[in-house]
Amino acid sequence: MQTSILLVGTTERTTSIKVVLLNHSYTVVDLSWQQLQQERDAQLESIRMIILLHDTDSREELSEGIERLAQKSKPVPIVVLTYQAMDEEIVHWLDLGANDVILEPVHSSVLLARIRNLLRLFVSVGQMDEEVIVVHDLKVNLRSRRVSRAGEYLMLTPKEYELLEYLARHVNEACTRSMILSEVWGYEFAMDTNVVDVYIKHLRVKVDKGRPQKLIHTVRGVGYMLHT
Repeated sequence: MQTSILLVGTTERTTSIKVVLLNHSYTVVDLSWQQLQQERDAQLESIRMIILLHDTDSREELSEGIERLAQKSKPVPIVVLTYQAMDEEIVHWLDLGANDVILEPVHSSVLLARIRNLLRLFVSVGQMDEEVIVVHDLKVNLRSRRVSRAGEYLMLTPKEYELLEYLARHVNEACTRSMILSEVWGYEFAMDTNVVDVYIKHLRVKVDKGRPQKLIHTVRGVGYMLHT
């Protein structure tokens, strides 16, 4: 799948950059500043990088654009391209949420290298977010199946880990015993068993015992919850 990059600026300036990106297999969406203001966030979901072209007439639009785009629920790298900028302007843009400021003229190979580098960094962050669930000071690594609390690794049995992972994937949600039996043990119907209660007791010893903040809570009449 091709990486989609959003270019925002005047038509004349975006054209040459768009050609470079298209020649290197990127998909490009180009918008004017006015079009960006009218664009809904949902319509930008497929975008993986944003390049904003700065000129003297777009100072206000640039700052507003950076601030709005940096608050997207799914973060993407934001790059500002400018021919001229004061140091305080660059600091301001970075503080608002820009990830890089590139001074023009810039060789296409350097621009492409900066783009590749930022995309790699953001892919790594995205993968980490997907692979590690953090609840207060508890970390559940979905790939390695290792669990730690306040930096201390917890020795869990395979079934204890599966139960904790299930609760972590539904953090702050009440999980019924029948739901847990179905998802963790594979039982398709309610059974007269206290296996969930027994394993919750084991987890509490390993996760919560001796710690001032308890994370595993009983929801009376329902089941259990991992709660911050």
